[in-house]
Amino acid sequence: MRVCFFARVLPKSSRTVRLEALQRAEFYKQDIDILRHLGFDVTIATSWSEIPSDVDFYFIWWWQWGFMPMWKNGLPRRPCLITGVFDFQWTSGWGDYFHRPAWQRWLMRHALKRAAANIFISQLEYRQVSQAFEVNNPSYIPLVVDTQTFCPTAQPREDFALAIGWMGQGNTVRKCFPEILRAIPLIRTCHPRMRFVIAGLKGNDFPKLDLLAHQLGVTEFVEFPGAIPREKKIELMQRCKAFLSPSRHEGFGLAILEAMSCGAPVISSPVGAVPEVVGEGGLLVDGTSPEAIAAAVNRYLADDALREDVGRRARLRAESVFPYSRRKQDLERVISGILGKA
Repeated sequence: MRVCFFARVLPKSSRTVRLEALQRAEFYKQDIDILRHLGFDVTIATSWSEIPSDVDFYFIWWWQWGFMPMWKNGLPRRPCLITGVFDFQWTSGWGDYFHRPAWQRWLMRHALKRAAANIFISQLEYRQVSQAFEVNNPSYIPLVVDTQTFCPTAQPREDFALAIGWMGQGNTVRKCFPEILRAIPLIRTCHPRMRFVIAGLKGNDFPKLDLLAHQLGVTEFVEFPGAIPREKKIELMQRCKAFLSPSRHEGFGLAILEAMSCGAPVISSPVGAVPEVVGEGGLLVDGTSPEAIAAAVNRYLADDALREDVGRRARLRAESVFPYSRRKQDLERVISGILGKA
């Protein structure tokens, strides 16, 4: 059977660049791999012109673009499954569903009603969106992690903290990267050997972040390697003494889960879906406070037993709650259901 995997990414770039972006983003790659492991012939589309009509169903990321395969599909209509983050309501205000243009909100509500299945990746959004709107066939199926690939090593952890995130379109503000930079002097006062790696594609936020690092005088202690390969990301997660992911909002927090699976001691914030991902496998602090971030890092660094215990609990939670097999099995169940009704 044939499926079209559709995600509208980097619309002004070449198809080669768009396909590379799908492979870099673990959540896209995860679902493409699952569809192939389930035995489907997968066609990947990233724009209107690439959407085929001769498929058995459509697997779509993001509700705001669900209308494209639905309308291109025509008659007879094929089932559409939509997944992603709805960004229903951030406590911080900007960036959520209610601040989108009216036309986009209409399209998202239209997609919720017309999709054969709506897959939410957090319990929070499953409850929020299902209560607020008419949603056809909703399910909660979280993102997962390949615990065989993202795994701890026997090597001792090194004196650096790691943060990962795209540095564009305000994402560094959401990820509290400026607050991480401001926390560095507070951390190094107690632990002068600590260094910091902030990885991720350097978009239009990076110049301000780099300027702030110079203003704070921390450029000697922080590295911005840019986008890194998957293998390098895993290696850094296996080696770091703390994984920093403070945030103003997270629809899920897949990088947090990946670090947990590598046994890294995580520091994040009690926002969005983060608490349901982290559980007792990390420390949750106010991400807008450099002092709170620094205090959490210093707590880890001063207590080897705590750091190791949190890392063990994080790894156990990744294995028991978010294994790759969970999303694969649950998606297989939902897809079998919608194809059976087609």
